[in-house]
Amino acid sequence: MLPWIGVLAILGLVLVFAEMLIPGFGVFGIFGIISLLCSTILAARMYGTFVFLIMLLSLIALFFVMLLIAKKSGLYSKVILHDRQETQDFDESKLAGLIGKVGTTQTTLRPFGVAEIDDKSIDVCSLGDFIDRGKKVKVIQISGKTVTVKEWEEE
Repeated sequence: MLPWIGVLAILGLVLVFAEMLIPGFGVFGIFGIISLLCSTILAARMYGTFVFLIMLLSLIALFFVMLLIAKKSGLYSKVILHDRQETQDFDESKLAGLIGKVGTTQTTLRPFGVAEIDDKSIDVCSLGDFIDRGKKVKVIQISGKTVTVKEWEEE
């Protein structure tokens, strides 16, 4: 029975490790955890608590050894995202002075979209109305980052 306990333990480790490296739905991880639990429970029932503790510690040690091997071989760096997305706060001063300006919608506002105002593309929001592309709009309010416009009717 001891060889089967070892096989279940190694299989469980390999499946959990595969779950870490292969994006998926968790199937490998679930079967790996089940396999690890079965092997440790079998070891505890057949050979007692001492063998269970030894097996548990050896499984943890083997897992970290597998991680170190993956890092040294370069496999780990191939599946880990190293790029960082740098965020920049929006400068609301760019929107100052737009109230009352007239521009043209570049996309259909449903109610959000893009309009060109003062030769700049700006994300805008209508008052809930759908405004077709190419229509003239007038900025009526700026609240934080939200530029609210309404369809402009020539006077």
